[in-house]
Amino acid sequence: MKKTFIRIIVLVGILVTGTKSNAQTIRIAGTRLTYPLFQQWINEYTKQQTNLHFILNSKLPVDSVDISIVAHKLAATDIKEGKTAITVSRYVQLPVVNSNRTDVASLQEKGFNEASFKQVYFGETSNSNIASEAVFTVYKRKQNACASQSFANHFGSEQKDIKGVPIVGDDKALLEAVKQDVNGVSYNNLGFIYDLKTRKLVDSIAIVPIDFNENGKIDSDEKIYGTLDNVLTYAEKTNSPKLLIEDVNVLYNQNYPNKEVANFLKWILTYGQQYNHEYGFINLLPEIKKRTTEILFKN
Repeated sequence: MKKTFIRIIVLVGILVTGTKSNAQTIRIAGTRLTYPLFQQWINEYTKQQTNLHFILNSKLPVDSVDISIVAHKLAATDIKEGKTAITVSRYVQLPVVNSNRTDVASLQEKGFNEASFKQVYFGETSNSNIASEAVFTVYKRKQNACASQSFANHFGSEQKDIKGVPIVGDDKALLEAVKQDVNGVSYNNLGFIYDLKTRKLVDSIAIVPIDFNENGKIDSDEKIYGTLDNVLTYAEKTNSPKLLIEDVNVLYNQNYPNKEVANFLKWILTYGQQYNHEYGFINLLPEIKKRTTEILFKN
């Protein structure tokens, strides 16, 4: 009886090991600010597709990746021959300062207009509504990064044009630099500047409101930053060109399509969108979702 029991255990172990070894692996890399959302998508999808194994890691070799995440506006040169690009989500960036700076109340009364952004982040002399004596230490990403590219592109500039102290690390490191400097100022995405559980701002961080109508003050209808969900609702309702909104794109192989990759991306478009808000991302515009769906299902 004991020998039979041992044989059963060994057999089960072989079957389990065989199942794991036969599982297909999908490798994903790219913009790290999207990883919490992608990990949730993976977690939910693999509850249904237990034969799949995902690796989500920014250190994967480029030529080994099945899905590349690119969270900036795609240029023609970004889409290599044989690749297809689709949009799977969107994100918002906001200007952030240390909440202990002495003029934080004044900043939140006036906000940043477009000239303020250009003065503070790019060193341009312009008709800003920010007092000339205001002291800012700008922190920026040292490495080339999607969010930084998108931030700069929004103002007609490039990442290299952002003035300030370069920070090694990802967007979390950028936020940490502002927390440690009372004069610090930077930019970051909603999923990092808000606590995803409480939906409130993280400690030591304050948002500088955007002066949407450029009248030199923050009106009552521009006070949208109380909770993460307030910002998400405003962003989706207005799609204001003043907000720093960018697409989350993915690139995958068109010439040698992987059926499991395509199925995962289809699932993201049809079922995965429900997790966008939970992680501080905003839903696709209907026209973008329609176009993306047509591209994906055609392939």
